This record gives sequence, C-alpha cells and structure tokens, in this order.
Amino acid sequence: MSLTSNPPSRWQRRTEPRRLAPNHFDILDRVAARITPDDATLRRWFATYWQQHRRRLAADLWIVEQHLPPGARILECGAVPLLMTGALAELGYDVQAVDIAPQRFGATIEALGLRVATCDIETEPLPFPDKCFDAVLFNELFEHLRIDPIATLGEVHRVLKPRGQLLLSTPNLRSFRGLRNLLLHNRGHAVSAGVYRQYEKLRTLGHMGHVREYTSREVADFLERIGLRVETIIHRGGHGRGLVGLAERLAPAWRPFFALIARKPAADPHNTASGRIGDG
Repeated sequence: MSLTSNPPSRWQRRTEPRRLAPNHFDILDRVAARITPDDATLRRWFATYWQQHRRRLAADLWIVEQHLPPGARILECGAVPLLMTGALAELGYDVQAVDIAPQRFGATIEALGLRVATCDIETEPLPFPDKCFDAVLFNELFEHLRIDPIATLGEVHRVLKPRGQLLLSTPNLRSFRGLRNLLLHNRGHAVSAGVYRQYEKLRTLGHMGHVREYTSREVADFLERIGLRVETIIHRGGHGRGLVGLAERLAPAWRPFFALIARKPAADPHNTASGRIGDG
C-alpha cells in the first residue's frame, strides 16, 4: 500500500532555467582550478567530468539557493570530485561531505579546507548523530546504488532534522533520450553507457557506475516509503540541439534529468534504527 500523502498532481513542478547566473559558473571555475586528483590516472577523468558537468553543477547551485538559506548545514553524499563541496563552502553554507574514497583528492581537501568523511554509504551508517542536518544533497548518486537503497536512504532520513530537506537529482529513464536509446539502439538507459563500462568503473575510478536509471514516479514513490514528503519536481537538462533538444524544451517532463525536493515531516512515525524502516 502506498504511503504517498502528496499525489503527483499536487507536486510543485518547475523547469530548470535555460540561462543560469554567471556567478555560479565563476564560483565553480575558481574551485575547479584548485582541484587536482592525487592519483595521476584520475586527472583525465576529472577534466572530462568537469567539462561534461559544468552546466549541471551550476544548476545544482541554483537549486540549492532556491531552497536553502545561507549558513544551512548541508551533508553532501558522494562528494568526489568535490566541485559542489567547494562551491557550497564558498557560498557560505556549512557543508560536510562523505565519499567512499576521499583520499583520491586528499591534497585538494586539505588545500580547500573541506570536511570530507570516509563512508561507504551502501554498507556503513553515516558517521553523524540523528537529526543534525538541515539538508542532504544526493545528486547523481541514486542510480549508482547497487546493494540496499532502503538502508542508504534510511540513513539519510535519520540524519535529517525534522522538516529538513533532501535534494536528489538523477537521470530520467522516461525521457526522449531514454526512449530513443530503447527503441532505436536496444539499450535501457537515458544518459549512461553499457553495463560492462559501468561496472568497470569500480576498477578504473574506485566507485560504481550506473546500476540502472529510474522514472520520477519510481524515485518519488521510493522516497515516500522511506518517510519523506515529496514537494517539488524539477525537470532538468535538455539544452541540446536538433529534434530531441526541441522536444525536450517543449515537453519538460521528458527531459534527461530530474530533481526531487523532499522534506522530512516534523512529526515522523517511522522507525529508522540502523538505517532501516520499520513496520510501524
């Protein structure tokens, strides 16, 4: 039985702006210039990642500023390569990050004065007390989970303060690009590459690639079962050219990414001991 209290028709729907504030790009550019992986084999990956995700990260900053006041205490999960972490700190947020292997960027963490804890969020509890964060960022991470997302997001629920917010962004399987890949290329993804390449990242990058991609309804239903109230969906990406780019602009719900803004209720009936949801 669904625990959804806000049916999809009542979610606030927004579209990522086509033009973003120049200062967000400026901040990210300054942070990126100071980031160097400790492992030389990751430097090419970082350069490619930065080039491909620069606009998306600027939009992430726009979303944060739309929903969180300066000084808010934020937990960023899956922080490497630290672009968002450094930008949030520069904007005046009280940011704590976690990553499965932050030592990959150890020198950068020290140089920027960042707080990054080591934690495998799929197998370990978050190393923080209950109800201590105003918000948790879970950007481009949900699609990487391969063990027990209920336990992982249960931990997120645990460390959020009452009325704290989860800001989650992930690829949109039900997108024009997802349908194009399925119908024309016999591939079940919107933005990732082949299955082998995703698992190969465990060896080449030190973290898992995409396990699978989801629709917005799937992720929203999941978060509601965790005990969070989905309030807003933001349709993201889709700034390309050609027929697909035009279609994405005309039909935002079919864009290649979406973000969900969910809130922990002030009075929470869920039992989240050990990061797992009880039966009531």
